[in-house]
Amino acid sequence: MSTAASPDPLPRALVALTAVTGIVDAVAFLGLGQIFTAFMTGNILFLGFALAGGEGLAPLGSLTALAAFFTGAVAGSRLGAAWQTRPRRWVLGSAVVAATLLVIGALCAIGLPSATGGPSPRHYAVIASTALAMGVRSATMWRLGSVLNTTLVTGTLVTLIRYSSLGGGTGAPNQGYRVAGLVAVLTGAAIGTLLLRVGITAALLVAAAGVLAAMGGYALRHAPRQVPPPTPAGAE
Repeated sequence: MSTAASPDPLPRALVALTAVTGIVDAVAFLGLGQIFTAFMTGNILFLGFALAGGEGLAPLGSLTALAAFFTGAVAGSRLGAAWQTRPRRWVLGSAVVAATLLVIGALCAIGLPSATGGPSPRHYAVIASTALAMGVRSATMWRLGSVLNTTLVTGTLVTLIRYSSLGGGTGAPNQGYRVAGLVAVLTGAAIGTLLLRVGITAALLVAAAGVLAAMGGYALRHAPRQVPPPTPAGAE
């Protein structure tokens, strides 16, 4: 007697991680000096604004976030390549690394007020650790491949529209997860903003717990025996 295949649990984990993205970037933008440590597109734009003489920006903060995210993404990609035959260990290891980096950021931020008038050295330490964490996490989840990118909200929105009847499509599986991802990042941003009333440390500890629960839970219970090839450039 055959049984129906269980639904892929990866999209649910990705929705949770997209909410974490909202929390982390609420902390970064509102608490660390109007930069992003997960959405790198924003930092590139901020650097362009700064080059053209835009005021009230922190170009060094954006550069720090970009460099740290790049380093984290390289580390996450290399972990995936080194442990491609042991995906459970790879995903769990990446989860522990990303969560630990967020905890380090939280510890650096104990008693640290939101940045006003430019980040302080401690703010830069938090920027670097959180961007490193987001780089590791993003590279890991991108390598797994799925219908939802945890830091590419614009692509998710365009894909949702493309496959919808409004966009001339005929529908596609996993549209519900795309909608959930958009709601998740909005909800995460709101949660992160509320947590900042308690402090940067509290918000980052919640983010670390979210990363460990989503990635670690997936690794321990559902990690595949083989890692799929990385998603081709331009694909969601």
